[in-house]
Amino acid sequence: MDEKSKQLQEACPNCGSSDSEPDATFCQTCRSKLDSALLHPPAPPGACEPGKTIAGRFVVQSLLWTAPTYNAYEAVAEGSSSRHTIIEQRLSFDDPLAGVSPVTPGGSAEGKVSGSLEDAAPAFERFGLFKPIEHAADGDNIYIVLEHIRGHAVAHFDQTDEKEARAIGLQLCALAEQFHSHGWVYNGFEPYGIVLDAERQVRLIGFDRARQAGTLVEDAPIYPSRGFTAPELFGRDAIYNARSDVYSIGAMLHFLLAGESASTDDTSGLYPIATVFPNFERLLTRALAEEPGDRFQTIGDLRQALTDLNLPVVLNSGHFTDVGLVRELNEDSVLALNLTQYYESVQTQIGLYIVSDGMGGEAAGEVASRVTVRAVAEWVTEKLISASLKSTREEKIVAPTQTGGLRLSVANGHEMATTEMLKQAVIAANREVMAYAVANPHERGLGATVTVAMLVGEMLTMAHVGDSRCYLLSGDRLEQLSEDHSLVQKMVNTGNLSRSDARIHPYRNVIYRSIGADEQIEIDIVRRKLVSGDMLMLCSDGLNGMLGDDQIRDILLVNPDPNAAAKELVVAANAAGGEDNISVLVVRID
Repeated sequence: MDEKSKQLQEACPNCGSSDSEPDATFCQTCRSKLDSALLHPPAPPGACEPGKTIAGRFVVQSLLWTAPTYNAYEAVAEGSSSRHTIIEQRLSFDDPLAGVSPVTPGGSAEGKVSGSLEDAAPAFERFGLFKPIEHAADGDNIYIVLEHIRGHAVAHFDQTDEKEARAIGLQLCALAEQFHSHGWVYNGFEPYGIVLDAERQVRLIGFDRARQAGTLVEDAPIYPSRGFTAPELFGRDAIYNARSDVYSIGAMLHFLLAGESASTDDTSGLYPIATVFPNFERLLTRALAEEPGDRFQTIGDLRQALTDLNLPVVLNSGHFTDVGLVRELNEDSVLALNLTQYYESVQTQIGLYIVSDGMGGEAAGEVASRVTVRAVAEWVTEKLISASLKSTREEKIVAPTQTGGLRLSVANGHEMATTEMLKQAVIAANREVMAYAVANPHERGLGATVTVAMLVGEMLTMAHVGDSRCYLLSGDRLEQLSEDHSLVQKMVNTGNLSRSDARIHPYRNVIYRSIGADEQIEIDIVRRKLVSGDMLMLCSDGLNGMLGDDQIRDILLVNPDPNAAAKELVVAANAAGGEDNISVLVVRID
């Protein structure tokens, strides 16, 4: 055995340290077992300069990043503008790539792997594996040419919150299950082996450490990743088992939440490095159990635990209203209410948000909108608060329906779907406004619009009558969830008027459906599941009459704080003319 091979064998396969005593069982530096068949990770080669040609036709443009075992470069194919990512690794004295060839010999447009993984390669590519295009060897180095990586290695990200960590963890579980279903263990879940693209989708860089389940480690050794390789793989007679991927994904979740790898010596938990919900930390403790039998026994078990994890939804709301620059009286009414209940440590947060724009002579509009908002709020809150205060161990305030919606506990032990609850609340408001009009015949033309949004956690139910609006900002996309019950909207729907012209049409304020107009009222209902980071915005037409959707979107994007967003929207509408009362209610889901 040459001197280089001898030094590598004496080094700790986990951290590379050679400081331990010759007869030591555990590494003095990292405490990993030394008597292991695992290989010492090969250090990456020195980074090459831009302009180097690889595999005869790929020209290096820049170094993307350096990982503990490889360099990543951006490259272009000669005579083409197509971009690629090249992974550069150093071959160790025992080639860790042996047995798993990332592409067919000589390179091929149809990248695939050898053995029983060959048929599975297309499925892996669909589920998140970067497609290898070609590979080449140059001295002690090997180069794997991949499709262009549009994203960044997870190692370069800051700490994430529990919801994002769970979303990434669920994607990792789905990828692991693909490998396990074909009889393989992945072994490569670590921060420099995982890329998140612009859509926060997980992609994997290669699978040179994938091994068939049940194989002895000494028969097909891999190089470990410190803090991410399961501890049992360091033992004598170790075999590759799906539970080692459970450990690795648990270690990845720890890294996402804490910004550093888990320490096998530290059992005190994540705090104070990171403040994590206790139920999530308990899940991590089980996934990272040193004994495989104490972990989740399958990736499916871990995936289900992540799915079932109750992470509180926080509803942050802000609101602002102004009379505008033309009107003398503000006839808009706005209401925001939040109800939180804990049931056996499970949080349920319910938000009720209402915007109403009144119509009628003198002060009749202000009365109509105020009666509408009060009636809707009274109808809903009387039932919710009563149910919350009376709930018992056998009763939950909220539960799913068979159609994917939600039903809420109401008084007297009954239940009601959120869609039906809002319909009945708006019908009650219509009755009250009509009763007020009968009792006050001198207030002619009394009526109001109403847009009601109820959020139960991340589930939105919206009821709508008139031309007050409800918008959803998800990512950088703004969507109008409500449809105006107006003459100009009908003209837009039939193609006789553009959306931009509708904003300045002389009949833009003429609506054909409103609260107080008819005993039989038709109510639009929208149901949607939101995600963390979404922003919901309700407004009277005084806002969208002055600002276009692009302007509304831009203001919401630069103001993640709901109060700041609501204030700037009103100020911007006034700056654009302020021709009507302006009311805005913004809710952010965190």
